[in-house]
Amino acid sequence: MDRRRGPGYPDVVEPADLTVRILQDIREDIRGLRDDQKSFAHEVVARFEAMDARLGTMDGRFETIETSLRDLTQQLVILGRGVKVAIEARTKSEERLDDHERRLAELEKRLAT
Repeated sequence: MDRRRGPGYPDVVEPADLTVRILQDIREDIRGLRDDQKSFAHEVVARFEAMDARLGTMDGRFETIETSLRDLTQQLVILGRGVKVAIEARTKSEERLDDHERRLAELEKRLAT
């Protein structure tokens, strides 16, 4: 076999040795890819866990907001009922006042005549 060496001539290797070297390089590349994938997977899992923790915090905040909104809604219903009662009472008072004024006007007419 011709084993020339020099800047223009690469080392000449037996075909079986070359195949073994290529396969070893491929194996090393695959191992590197697997390591990269594992580290990427760990990074993704860590991000999901962090996001899950933030979502849990947000759920708690939303529950607090929801409870506050329900309380405010109940207070508004009670306030609305109170306003309705006050308006009805005022209307009845105005009707009574109108009746008293009418009766007073009649009495004044009788006394004037």
